[in-house]
Amino acid sequence: MSLKDIKHPILYSTMTTLAYNINKKYYNDKHYMWCTPYFGSDFQSPHFTVPPSSSPIEIYKLLQNEIDGSDLHNVKIKLNRTGIRKGADIMLKLGKIDEEKHNEIVAISKLAKDQQFRPLLCVISRLEAVPYYNKVDVKDRANPLSHEYIVSDLPQSAFDIIKIG
Repeated sequence: MSLKDIKHPILYSTMTTLAYNINKKYYNDKHYMWCTPYFGSDFQSPHFTVPPSSSPIEIYKLLQNEIDGSDLHNVKIKLNRTGIRKGADIMLKLGKIDEEKHNEIVAISKLAKDQQFRPLLCVISRLEAVPYYNKVDVKDRANPLSHEYIVSDLPQSAFDIIKIG
């Protein structure tokens, strides 16, 4: 379903503080996010929303629990470190950053302490996101029935950040 066709006025995403700050410093305050019009998962509803792995609140809780628990086997933080490096690789290939900035981002992603991966809940205006979105292919969604979107180069003026707790 096109982002233009959904009725929800808000999209939600969770990003880490480190990813936010890298976007701000190295990518001219332009942000890349997977998002959904659903804040959480509702498995009791006959209308499928998103599974926990795509639920902004579940992702938020998981990141926060890995930090609070000093979990040396953290999965979500490791995935975010890798995602930051993949993003830097893409931005280098696109010519949006140079080799020096790429290497800095890679080093930062490796050296950052777990606390720098504190979660941030992003509340995005659907209307503001329309020019920046791509629909996620069915094969790449957490569930084939999920409503998932990617926004790229989204300016920070198009969303608010909420820190829970």
